[in-house]
Amino acid sequence: MQQYEIWSEGFISTGQVSNATWCGTVTAESFQAACDEKFKDHKNFYKKEKLTYWGCRLFDNEADARRSFG
Repeated sequence: MQQYEIWSEGFISTGQVSNATWCGTVTAESFQAACDEKFKDHKNFYKKEKLTYWGCRLFDNEADARRSFG
């Protein structure tokens, strides 16, 4: 088991703007498993097959999330 940080890339949409956001730290077997655990109660917004939350890609570090968008 390993600890994974979960970061979401930023977005611009319909007048709203957000930079990269830290979603939390989860202990799991893989980054995919960490995301599955973190967003298990948000199934309408988390897409496991694309590793996205509200359409924003998920990353295991801040630098990649900010590099992607914001």
